[in-house]
Amino acid sequence: MEHTFFEILPLAIGSAISPTGLLFIMMILSGKNNSKKSALSFVLGGTLCLTLLGLFIFFTAKPAVTSTMRPDITSSIIDIVLGFLIIVIVVTSVFSKKKPKNDAAKNKKRPYSLIGFLYMFINISTLIPFIAAAKIIAMNKLGDWDGIAILLVTIIIAMCMIAFPVIISYAMPQKSQSILGPVNGFMSKNGAKIGNVYFTLMAIYLIYHGAVVFM
Repeated sequence: MEHTFFEILPLAIGSAISPTGLLFIMMILSGKNNSKKSALSFVLGGTLCLTLLGLFIFFTAKPAVTSTMRPDITSSIIDIVLGFLIIVIVVTSVFSKKKPKNDAAKNKKRPYSLIGFLYMFINISTLIPFIAAAKIIAMNKLGDWDGIAILLVTIIIAMCMIAFPVIISYAMPQKSQSILGPVNGFMSKNGAKIGNVYFTLMAIYLIYHGAVVFM
């Protein structure tokens, strides 16, 4: 169980690095109408998405892969493909200069739980490493409860960056602005660079993880 946890830990951390999601949460919190409740709904929606996806992979990946002629080769190819997809994300991020709209989440009543669910469903920078981690958990020889326990920890880690501002706003409402302001400024300037560096390392890790079986 410990071996599996440390095997997927780099991927879990990588799935947590979501500068866009963090900035979106900060914009929700800067609104005037029930901003904390709206931000919490967004986080819960995203958590639900990862939970359903993780459980689906956990219960279907192993039967699907083991039904192939060479399950070890199939599993390794999946890792390598996911690693190259992460590289594509990094290259796309480097050459794209899109910025989130500053007024997109302010002063508007929206179904934030649904928005959070859909955001996570299309947030490929989180989904790809999370899918890779969930696949590794499913393929390793763990009991169902041990596997589910590691999967739940993976989901918590994946959501920690987006959930952090919400936790601070509830736990320390009077100090939240002084804490979150610098965090928002730092991530606005450096989040993409940090993400690209870590995603590159994570891609190398996944490709190596898959290529080992061919060595």
